Amino acid sequence: MRLVPFAELIYVYWLEEGMLFQSLNRVLARFQNRRVVTGGDPLSRLAVSPLLPLRGILWGLAEAEKDRLSLRRRAAEYEYQYGLQLIGRAIPPAQMLVERRTQFLSAFHSLLHDCHHFYKEHNDKTVDADAFPLLSSLRELHLVLATGANNQYADMSVTARIETMEVQWMLAQPEMREFLGGRTMVPYDEDWMDRVDAMKQLQGWSDASITHFYDLAVHGEQLLLSVRHGRWNESDMDGDDAENWAIKWKPSIQRYVHAYRAVTGVDLSERVDTTMPSTLLQRRLARKLVRY
Repeated sequence: MRLVPFAELIYVYWLEEGMLFQSLNRVLARFQNRRVVTGGDPLSRLAVSPLLPLRGILWGLAEAEKDRLSLRRRAAEYEYQYGLQLIGRAIPPAQMLVERRTQFLSAFHSLLHDCHHFYKEHNDKTVDADAFPLLSSLRELHLVLATGANNQYADMSVTARIETMEVQWMLAQPEMREFLGGRTMVPYDEDWMDRVDAMKQLQGWSDASITHFYDLAVHGEQLLLSVRHGRWNESDMDGDDAENWAIKWKPSIQRYVHAYRAVTGVDLSERVDTTMPSTLLQRRLARKLVRY
């Protein structure tokens, strides 16, 4: 029997929204002398030396492109597991999908909102904080995640993660930074991150830093794994278990809520919002374009 991996596809989803894959795809298109947008190409001066390792890396990626997960396939699985939609010309229309997890956003955001309410009561020494609402939210999210853990679930999560790490490694190459540039004074956790922000600036994409999308990916994955592999719907689980979970994962919950507000403008500690993140990101980009 194969073991179920401790990997969540939401990690890949948030980096997809952060334009990780699109950044490398634009470089790869220019490498192959393909125009993907009308007008001038911001990457027109790309000329990779045949003596540098990056040339071989990009050539190999171009040759293996047909064997990698397509955007359409990832998008369909985001819908199946989490009900999360992407927006774009290459995304399959909703009527082409058989099933989507419509309850996920409501269940996940309700849990995050309930956690912040619990933290306020827990910090108030005159109040006996009630953790039962947390238990109810954990049970609901656990059921939603379990319902979507079928078909491509395990293989898709692992394969998408492997390909994501490959993209991160390619963007982290020194030659990429020499070409795309980057802000040396901005603190980043990993080498590939400044390349993505530089590409977003060149292409006129979202101005939200990849750092926030990375926080959403990392902490979102940790939170969902802790719920998916917990025993929250067994009869012996009580409010004390939910309280211990909330205290254990408090840093990740707070980091996720902060990063979500930074990229979408929605504060989940104040209210439960079930608007698609892709819709919120599109609205933010539209406001940015209007200003300029």
